[in-house]
Amino acid sequence: MFKIGKILCSVPKTRRIFYPLVHKVALKGFVIQKMRLYNQSFLRPKTRKSPNNTFGSVSITVALSILTWLGFQKDDDEKESELIMTLKRAILCTQREEFNKAEQMLHLALRIAQQQQNEQGVLYCYDLMANLAFNSCELDKAEKLFVSVLQMLLSSGTPEDDIRVIHISLKLARICQLKANKERADLGYRWCLEKIESHRNDNEDAKLLYGVINDWYAQYWLDNDDMSKAIIHLNEAYKVCNETKGINSEKSMLLLNDLGITSFRAEDYNSAEKFLKEAVLIGNQLEDKSHLGVVHANLGLILLQKGVYGEAERSCKEGRRLGTSYENTESIEQSNYCLDQIKMNMGK
Repeated sequence: MFKIGKILCSVPKTRRIFYPLVHKVALKGFVIQKMRLYNQSFLRPKTRKSPNNTFGSVSITVALSILTWLGFQKDDDEKESELIMTLKRAILCTQREEFNKAEQMLHLALRIAQQQQNEQGVLYCYDLMANLAFNSCELDKAEKLFVSVLQMLLSSGTPEDDIRVIHISLKLARICQLKANKERADLGYRWCLEKIESHRNDNEDAKLLYGVINDWYAQYWLDNDDMSKAIIHLNEAYKVCNETKGINSEKSMLLLNDLGITSFRAEDYNSAEKFLKEAVLIGNQLEDKSHLGVVHANLGLILLQKGVYGEAERSCKEGRRLGTSYENTESIEQSNYCLDQIKMNMGK
């Protein structure tokens, strides 16, 4: 199998993204494994994609006021404007994938916060720097920064079951996974699940974090080839997603895709077909169909495995069409490979 660290060392433009992989020794070994590093920080402002832009475009609005998060009042805006504006520029640079510039802005913001003796501002800067390193796959750097943020939170009296502490601990578990430290990763994921259990229904952020923990823990078990445990946690993540984002959301489609892939790897082809067909139905209702082509390609591979060549061909052609429309090379490549395999099998 491919190593997860290599898969994730690219910066996602959204919170979830496909990373299909191909092992072409035999059809049973043809695994499309999507791993993603999506960053849903509860320490920093939430962002949303502009409804007028396609997936991957950069036009993002900061939805949560930095001023409010740092505990300032409205009449402090002018007084603290230099720190606020520097942080906003850093976030915008990150969203535009101008990572070097973003890091420079964050170091400047950190100096300003330190000069102002603004503890919340310092904490916020460290969190953004840690997330920047995390998304850039600078794992050692990200780990050190997240540990610093964790120490600052705990030393300020924040309880260990606070949602921010759990979320940072989750990222540290993820880093352990990416660094192939299986025991520490497993321990970290289990600790996060234990701590979030009594708070998971407190509010939407807690519910979302519970879903994220299950989602990432499922990816851990996928990486360790334990399909039964992966399916358990994916089902839990899918349940949370439906409760918080709705059954017809893009995230639901992506989790159904995961469930289909995992069922395929477990050689449960009927369940895999069911999950992927549900994902296609949801994807057809979405305005943004940039990832729907990969789902069609995955479905085509399942149908190919089951010997349903005609339906598999139609699904892969649709995947290739969507991939071409949205310039999704993974969708095109996977669809073409599947179509080639269909021709080979039908020619026998």
